[in-house]
Amino acid sequence: MQKMSLKKIIFNISLSLKFQNINIRYYCSNKILESAEEKPIYLEETKDNSKLEEKRNKSRLSFADRNRLFEQKPYNEPIEWYHNTIKYKKRILGRYGMAALGVPAGLAWPTSEEIEEQKEYEKIAFPLSIQERLQKIKEEKKKKEEILKARQAQIANKMLGMEKLITQIKTKIAEKEAAELEAKERKERKIEEIRRQLIAEGTVSKHSLTEAITLAEKDEKKKKKELKKAKMLERQKRLAERLIQTQQQNENLEAENKNEADSKK
Repeated sequence: MQKMSLKKIIFNISLSLKFQNINIRYYCSNKILESAEEKPIYLEETKDNSKLEEKRNKSRLSFADRNRLFEQKPYNEPIEWYHNTIKYKKRILGRYGMAALGVPAGLAWPTSEEIEEQKEYEKIAFPLSIQERLQKIKEEKKKKEEILKARQAQIANKMLGMEKLITQIKTKIAEKEAAELEAKERKERKIEEIRRQLIAEGTVSKHSLTEAITLAEKDEKKKKKELKKAKMLERQKRLAERLIQTQQQNENLEAENKNEADSKK
C-alpha cells in the first residue's frame, strides 16, 4: 500500500507540473484526465488587451499623434466639423489608403460641375494648345541658342585680338619701367652733379648735400608743374579754337539757310 501511494504521489506531481507548463493564454477544459498519456483540450482565452496596450504606450502621445506616428488614420470617429468634408476625406484616402477611409472611394472623384470649372480655368490659364506651347518652347530654345552662338563668336573675335592687346600692355609696362629707370638715373646724375659742385666749392657735407638735393627737387617739381600748366593752357586754347570754329560754321550754315529761304520767297 505504501508503494502504491508513493507511485500515486509521483504521478500527481508530474501531472501538476504539466499543468503549470500550459501557456497562460489557454486553460484546460472541465474534462478530468484519466491518465498521463491523455492530452488535455485547450480553449483559447478571450481577453481584452486594450488596458495592456495602454500600459505599453510609454510615449504619452495622444491617440491621434500615436496613430500618425505609425502611419495610421488619426481619428476613428469625426472629432471636428471638417472631418466630414470631402477635402478631408480625400486627404485621408491619399495618405492612409482605402481601408482608413471607411466609405466608398468614389467620393474622391470630381463632380461634373468641378470638371467644367477646371476646364474653364485651363482655358484661361493655358490658352495655347499643347502643339502651340511646344512650338513656343522650341522658338525660345532656338533664340537662346542663337544668343549663345553670338556670344561665343564675340568671345572668339576678342580672343583673336588678345595677342595684340597683350603686346600693347607689355609695351606700356616696358615704357613705364624705362621711364622710371630714366628718372632714377637722372636723379642719381643730378645728385652726383651737386656733390661735385659742392666739392669744387669746398663746402661739401652731409647737411649741405641734403639741402642742395632738396632745393634741386623743388626746382624740378616747379618746372614739372609749370610744364603741366602750360600743357593744360595749350589744350584749353585748342578746345576754345575748336569751339569758335564750330560756332562760326553753325552761323555760316544758318546764314546760308536764311539766304536760301529768302531767295525762295
